[in-house]
Amino acid sequence: MTKIGQSDQKRQRIAIAGRLRDYRINAEISGLDMANRIGIPNYALSRMEAGQQTIPAELLPTWCKALGISTSEALGIQEDEWGSLAELVKRFKKLSSRGRELVLGHIKLVAEMERKRKK
Repeated sequence: MTKIGQSDQKRQRIAIAGRLRDYRINAEISGLDMANRIGIPNYALSRMEAGQQTIPAELLPTWCKALGISTSEALGIQEDEWGSLAELVKRFKKLSSRGRELVLGHIKLVAEMERKRKK
């Protein structure tokens, strides 16, 4: 297992905090509103977004949900070319009923082909 130096951890903490702050600003959510949404004091949000205070791991999912982003996005983890599973579900839901039928039919066809290939 590789050790991560304290300076690397600090850079990562600041990068994550900056992404969360940028997502909040782009979503036009005030700091006070975000703090209220995720149940922390405004001063704590400010310190976390500045990278001065570590974001508790148990708070990250709530924070991401309030911003409408995945934890992968907050952590800066690159998704594949199709995006996150959540994004695929959103795209699927926007399809017409016929479009959804076609997608599901294709998935069933591919699954059947894979099943036969494994025999």
